[in-house]
Amino acid sequence: MTWINMLSPLQWALLLAIPPAILSLYFLKLKRQEALVPSTMLWKRAIEDLHVNSIWQKLRKNLLLYLQLLFLGLLILACIRPGWSGTNRVGERRIYIIDHSASMQATDTKPSRLDIAREKALRLIQDAGSNDSAMVISTSDRASVEQGFTNNRSLLEKAIQRIEPTTQLTEVSEAFRVAAGLANPGRLSFEDNVDIQVADAVPATVYFFSDGAVGELNEAEFGQLKIEYVPIGNIETQNAGIVGFAIQRPESKEAQAKQGAISAFARMVQYGSDPVECTASLYLDNTLIDAQKVKLPPGEETGIQFDLEGVDSGALKLELDHPDALALDNVAYAAIRPDRQVNILLITSGNNALETALGTQRIGQIANVQVEPRSYLASPEYQAAASDAKYDLIIYDSCSPEKMPAASTLFIGGMPPADIQPRLPESLADKPTEESPPDQWSFGEPSGPVIIMDVNRSHPISQYLEMASVGIVEARVIKPPAAGTVLMLSDAGPIFSISPRGAFQDAVLGFDIVRPSESGFEMNSDWGIKRSFPVFVFAAVEHLAGGVTEASAPTVQPGMPMPLLLSNRFKTYKVIDPKGRSETIDRGADGRFLYTKTDELGVYEVRAEGLEEPVERFCVNLFSNRESNLKVGLELQTGAESIAATSNTLRARQELWRWLLLLALGLLMLEWIVFNRRIFI
Repeated sequence: MTWINMLSPLQWALLLAIPPAILSLYFLKLKRQEALVPSTMLWKRAIEDLHVNSIWQKLRKNLLLYLQLLFLGLLILACIRPGWSGTNRVGERRIYIIDHSASMQATDTKPSRLDIAREKALRLIQDAGSNDSAMVISTSDRASVEQGFTNNRSLLEKAIQRIEPTTQLTEVSEAFRVAAGLANPGRLSFEDNVDIQVADAVPATVYFFSDGAVGELNEAEFGQLKIEYVPIGNIETQNAGIVGFAIQRPESKEAQAKQGAISAFARMVQYGSDPVECTASLYLDNTLIDAQKVKLPPGEETGIQFDLEGVDSGALKLELDHPDALALDNVAYAAIRPDRQVNILLITSGNNALETALGTQRIGQIANVQVEPRSYLASPEYQAAASDAKYDLIIYDSCSPEKMPAASTLFIGGMPPADIQPRLPESLADKPTEESPPDQWSFGEPSGPVIIMDVNRSHPISQYLEMASVGIVEARVIKPPAAGTVLMLSDAGPIFSISPRGAFQDAVLGFDIVRPSESGFEMNSDWGIKRSFPVFVFAAVEHLAGGVTEASAPTVQPGMPMPLLLSNRFKTYKVIDPKGRSETIDRGADGRFLYTKTDELGVYEVRAEGLEEPVERFCVNLFSNRESNLKVGLELQTGAESIAATSNTLRARQELWRWLLLLALGLLMLEWIVFNRRIFI
């Protein structure tokens, strides 16, 4: 038993003076009863009582006195807060981090791991001291501060109850960084190698409620935090799940001859010590079309394949008929991409390498290519098609139109028209092109020979290009506007750049492959005979025109952004999620569309205004070995060190003073009842 003093010396003196005051009232109290007497001689006894009315008279037994003194005794005892080591922990400053990732939906502990985590956090909040402050953070693949530091228990409890389950993966580093940023000293600057602090460190205890599927943590991010890891769930929990699902068109000519032939592949895993036998059912647009019996050995991946015919479009769902603790990974989705061929116009006076690259089978699957001579630029057909957005991509080979078309463009050796070339103010007319306005292109004069020094590996057009052995006789420097991107850098400067133009994108290559000469044509670069040239043409068609070749729709994990390559003919698209909700997306600065609301598992459709069929599909699947493995971690890894799990029963001080006050109030009510019975009876 331990004690905590709650009163100052003066307060104790006032409190301890109350019992003697109560006793003095009982010493001085006279008890007289009414009586009818026949003679005044009998008043002598009453008059004599006045002589013994002093504080030294004998104290008689009185129930009211005992109840009042007991009430005060309990009140005094409560003021020193007796207690002992119990099952709740109280700290001065606490941070509750609750994992609500996909694996916390497991039902090995009823009703779920997340519900148990919330119950334990609520119990700690209810037993905290009145002056203790705390905050609540929820975490999955991102951290969210549900409630900032406060000593209001009601706000903290509501924050805990607001935390909902998610399908997202577990990544808690951000949550610990947020917690450390609020509990550790701030920094103002690092002047003259001196670290200037703007606040003192505030130590805090972090209670992390999770099943431990968090990977390795960075201990340097903890700072002044004391980490208490509270494991949630049963230590050994078996679970089977799907970790991969995709479809593919067959490559053999015999299979390709079959109408709508596709193959669906899936990978499944069983985490646990016992093998599992279950049924894998395949659905097309929610209609069962095939099923297989599957045996899953413990700790190993197992693959299955479905060969289908007559499937030209639609959404596939694979479902494991196996009741286990986590239902999220028993379902996986794949979709057949809708037919989406793009229109490409090539204007050239003759470029065999370029025409051959555009005539490959892969580009033929995604694009209709029209080849025209340079004279086509002056035709009414071109003028109408360029203004009506008939083409998704127009390639100008060693030529330029009078004005930019309503399409994405690729200039090879040609100068774009004046409406995207720099229009310098008179004040800058005689100055170098480096000082042109930031929203304008800048073009240098042809010079050579040129050696390519580097390519941009982060851009889809240039990420796979190998240009070290490419020879270039003559090229011009191409500098894009501020919103543009340099894709290829030479010893003279950038020679290949790309920049958005409203809904379209313009890419300009600063050198010809072949160029006109007095004798006809001459080679300006040997890139056309290199293996990287068809790779470049295909990547340009995919990125600039929005063409696709894969039959299987792309898939992302929950919460991850989905980049979309879509036709430039539409400025906006609508994405329909698996629950039928619609979201409008706009083209980004790089010309692509980015969809971020991928929290729901299933198949998403992308639609354009005026078209009945979707223009694209993509899927969101869990596909995470870490989330599917429901074994509860008993420690958190922090490099060479580890944080052991706190026992499920947190040891801390258990208070008695609340119960003592409650008992004292009961005694006070009993004393009031006894007093009133004596008065009225």
